[in-house]
Amino acid sequence: MKQLMKQPSSWLPNGITLNPSDQYRPFSFTEDLQIRLEELLEKNKENLLNSEEEAELAGLLELEKIFSFINAKLAS
Repeated sequence: MKQLMKQPSSWLPNGITLNPSDQYRPFSFTEDLQIRLEELLEKNKENLLNSEEEAELAGLLELEKIFSFINAKLAS
């Protein structure tokens, strides 16, 4: 069965940074995970993603949405 999305929670142990001093963006990706996201986005623009990378990108984009929501709630 083809995986449609890598579980966003799989990055919680090692892919997340907590920045308590940043009131607008306390939760973010680590530098390595941000670089990976940018690589996947670039490959996606060129239609070069394989199915595993598509699932990984979908999971990262979902996690990014979750962080945006949480960060906005904490900032308000």
